[in-house]
Amino acid sequence: MIEIENVSKSFGDVVAISNMSMHVKSGSITGFLGPNGAGKSTTLKVIIGELYPDLGTVTVLGENPINNSKLKQEIGYVSEHDDLYPWMKGKQFITSLAKLLLPREEAEKSAKEALKKVGLAVKGKKIKAYSKGMKQRLKVAAAIVHNPDLLILDEPFGGLDPLGRREMKKLVSDLNQDGVTVLISSHILYELDQMSNRMILIHRGQTLAEGAPSEILELIDQFPHQILIQAPDDQLKSLSKLMIDESIVSSLNFKTGEISTDLIAITNNPKQFYPKITQLVAEKNLSIDHLESTTDNIEAIFEYLT
Repeated sequence: MIEIENVSKSFGDVVAISNMSMHVKSGSITGFLGPNGAGKSTTLKVIIGELYPDLGTVTVLGENPINNSKLKQEIGYVSEHDDLYPWMKGKQFITSLAKLLLPREEAEKSAKEALKKVGLAVKGKKIKAYSKGMKQRLKVAAAIVHNPDLLILDEPFGGLDPLGRREMKKLVSDLNQDGVTVLISSHILYELDQMSNRMILIHRGQTLAEGAPSEILELIDQFPHQILIQAPDDQLKSLSKLMIDESIVSSLNFKTGEISTDLIAITNNPKQFYPKITQLVAEKNLSIDHLESTTDNIEAIFEYLT
């Protein structure tokens, strides 16, 4: 569906993407993951033909996307920005876009179907009164009103609450089941790992890895994970000895505060660590007040992988 080979794009002295190669398979939901500033939006704009690459080749559906109006009719694009007309009503907005490609009656029918697909049925309400979730759904409706084969979503989860995120994931899955190939970008791993059947990692404008989510997650799991554990002092001492004996940590550090003592554990094997610590706590009847991974810095993970 999409082939990018050795593409580079600069803005003055700033290199946005550098000698990048990536591929999106037909029929897939491909997660496009990278920290902010990694070059994701630039790459997506090169794919849809909004930006010219300085070097390399881009092929979408077998064609060059630059100045290719026919190809653009096969692509739906959702920008990270709210590029909507706030004074219009939702159906009016979608219908107006559909009329750019379709006859009046067909445009109205397609607009109604697109709004139904995204679960948006707001009558008499102007876009400026829409919630963030409603605006995101409207943007997707605008992108699919012409029934494209390829849907590209740039950070569609931005600003959504947990319910809105879940609804957006279901919407993307439903569209994919209807035959739409989806390329979806994010800087948050957990938003993409369960909904994608392929993932691409990008960092500093270059592709780091490309493949099945299980393969990508296995690669990321090699990054040392830091876990914060809070419990009564005697419980922490017992637990730390057990973790050392079981060789599930590479280091331990006690951090004494005014109210309590925290235990910081570092593990190089989170797949082994989490089930084993659960087993140890249950078998030894230990008490833990709080346990969480504090390794949520995706920039640090990508630095590690490079």
